[in-house]
Amino acid sequence: MKRIIVCFFLLMFSFSSHGVENNKPLNMVCNDYSWSDVEILVMPYLDDVLYTALVMQGQSSNYEVSAAASQAMDDSLPDVIKRILQALIVADC
Repeated sequence: MKRIIVCFFLLMFSFSSHGVENNKPLNMVCNDYSWSDVEILVMPYLDDVLYTALVMQGQSSNYEVSAAASQAMDDSLPDVIKRILQALIVADC
């Protein structure tokens, strides 16, 4: 019975620590990302129209990475990608 209780607490602790990990802010270094990196990151998830709009928008926004991240943000993206894009927007690269 003690083993079951110990296993239960360890299992609950592992779930709670995993949840905290996903909420940590990402520390973005703007020099490490470019407009094309954002394009490559979202390409598999955006339809052709949205992807083309993202590519064409580059020149008019002077290829600012945060602008690319804002434009690429879409509901169809996985949460991990949204989190990266949000961090780039906050970093104002």
